[in-house]
Amino acid sequence: MPSAAQTPVQTECRRCCSFCDRLVHPSGCIEAGCKYLYLYDDERSGTRYMGCLNKVFKVEIDVGLFEQAELTRHGFGGVRMTGRPLPQCRATVERAYIGDGEAFECVNPGFFDVEADELGARPAAAAESEFDLRDSL
Repeated sequence: MPSAAQTPVQTECRRCCSFCDRLVHPSGCIEAGCKYLYLYDDERSGTRYMGCLNKVFKVEIDVGLFEQAELTRHGFGGVRMTGRPLPQCRATVERAYIGDGEAFECVNPGFFDVEADELGARPAAAAESEFDLRDSL
């Protein structure tokens, strides 16, 4: 039986012409001090990259370009989610296209309202009350 980390996550909806994707925001990883965020330096180019050990997102991001984008009004933004997010992940759902008419009307509103447990992130109350063997030893 696959574990929760291996269970696939629905990261996109293509039922209407809006095309929605779940995104994770790397700036949230930095703010949360996520222990799964890694950095490495490419010896040939001298460029520093960051990525996610849990593959919540698979891309490796150029840290210099990320920092430049963070200085702008809109910041770096989100990258497409590819794995199950952790409780500390800052995730959103974004539409690729906004249009008028029946073709752009959402036919899957539940995609926006998915409970945190379904995505793998847990509400704070659930995380606090979670059973931990270390507490009973």
